[in-house]
Amino acid sequence: MYPYFALSILAALTQALPNGAPRCKITETTIQTGHLTAQSPIGITMTAPASYTPGGPAVPITITGKMPATYGVLGYVTPGTTQDSLLTQNGGGVAQHVGAFQNLKAQGMRPQSAASCQAQNVQNDAPESTFTHVAPMLGGQKTITMMWQPPAADVGPVTVNMVVAGNVLEPWQIVQSVQMDSAASPSPAGLQATNAGPVAKASGGQQLANIVKGAAGNVANVGGTLQDVLRGGLAGLGAH
Repeated sequence: MYPYFALSILAALTQALPNGAPRCKITETTIQTGHLTAQSPIGITMTAPASYTPGGPAVPITITGKMPATYGVLGYVTPGTTQDSLLTQNGGGVAQHVGAFQNLKAQGMRPQSAASCQAQNVQNDAPESTFTHVAPMLGGQKTITMMWQPPAADVGPVTVNMVVAGNVLEPWQIVQSVQMDSAASPSPAGLQATNAGPVAKASGGQQLANIVKGAAGNVANVGGTLQDVLRGGLAGLGAH
């Protein structure tokens, strides 16, 4: 009896969320609780153009990688350059989801329910601003391209947020975000993006390396003065 009961529970769990994600924001702790496993960098990547034109043509946003055996997706675009999953852990996150995804049905997706978004105080520009899957999709190596229609009003730089998740006990990943600048008001110094998710966590050393690299560039820009000071200090330490 007990093994059968346990298998029945497991079978029910593995069929969870067949009609789409129940939430309107990507929150790591919530997903981890629902899937009974921590997220892992399963190699899914995302690409998008460097910029968009307010009120202009739709732009492609693509995710690529080996998806879990069956999987679903939740995605949206927020103003600013911080990945939303950095902000949602304590019930926060960016309230506004901007623009609208055009080709949802063709990709097996649908707009997220208004009730789900209202419950989390999300303000969608349109019903299609936040999307999820219609039914579990078959996994394997996939390339999925979503067409995002920018908002008519200029909202400055934006961040594309997306999570790909298998069934309970299967892998899931908050995909490292990408940022798009506004062609109407480009950022003077370029985008300074902050990303989250397993890719970003796994690349903490790379982030430090980038900081060191940037510092080295600054040293070079001031004619090597700081390098000379450091070199002299190290020589002094050796002398003692």
